Amino acid sequence: MQHEALTDGLTEIANRKKFDISVREAAGQAMESGSPLCLFMTDIDHFKKFNDTFGHQTGDQVLRLVASILRRTISEDGLPARYGGEEFGVVLPNVELSDAVHIAEQVRIAVASKRMRKKQSGDDLGNVTVSIGVSRYRPGESLGDFIKRADDGLYFAKNAGRNQVVPETKLSKAAE
Repeated sequence: MQHEALTDGLTEIANRKKFDISVREAAGQAMESGSPLCLFMTDIDHFKKFNDTFGHQTGDQVLRLVASILRRTISEDGLPARYGGEEFGVVLPNVELSDAVHIAEQVRIAVASKRMRKKQSGDDLGNVTVSIGVSRYRPGESLGDFIKRADDGLYFAKNAGRNQVVPETKLSKAAE
């Protein structure tokens, strides 16, 4: 019952509640041990248009595709989760920012390389892309700030043309 309570029914990966618990636990461990902790936030580009054009069943298929790629790409230590709607969060304990960016880039490339086809008709629906923001935990900061930096990177990626990974370091350079 607890597994069901912490799993997203559609994508079969962790849900937002499990994500929040995992971030809190990982931040505590990072502060205690001094080990790095990163996370990234992923959003499916033009999802609403895709959903509206091809229908909710196809939208669900896209969500399951992204979740499947996250599950295959993220190591056992990491946690991919459906954060809400078409947004996913990934917790990466013991991972430096440069490695987290590399993992996020692997996810981005894997998603963009898949051609979507409508199950019933076989019609080619094109490629799906994602925008991703990556942040590194600063011991003692609020979890909200940690997540917000990744979210800010995600929105920077969307505003810069989508289908890209933006680490928090790019945000500080852009603000200068």
